[in-house]
Amino acid sequence: MRQSNFSTWFLLTICLIATLVGLFQIGQLVAFAIYSDNFTVNSIEIWQVGLISLGVWGVFEFVRTMKKLNSSPTDA
Repeated sequence: MRQSNFSTWFLLTICLIATLVGLFQIGQLVAFAIYSDNFTVNSIEIWQVGLISLGVWGVFEFVRTMKKLNSSPTDA
């Protein structure tokens, strides 16, 4: 079953937002690890791991959807 054009672009938008959230969270953790004296692995919270996982999902889903868009025939 083919997805509509709107749902494809909506999914791409959601994937980009998820990717940006994940990248921001990774950057925040790296900066905290570099500039903080009391950083430990135990200070990473579960919601931070969830946001990073969301970013990873966003990247893979974005790539998968772009490949699907490039390989699908266009309607004239």
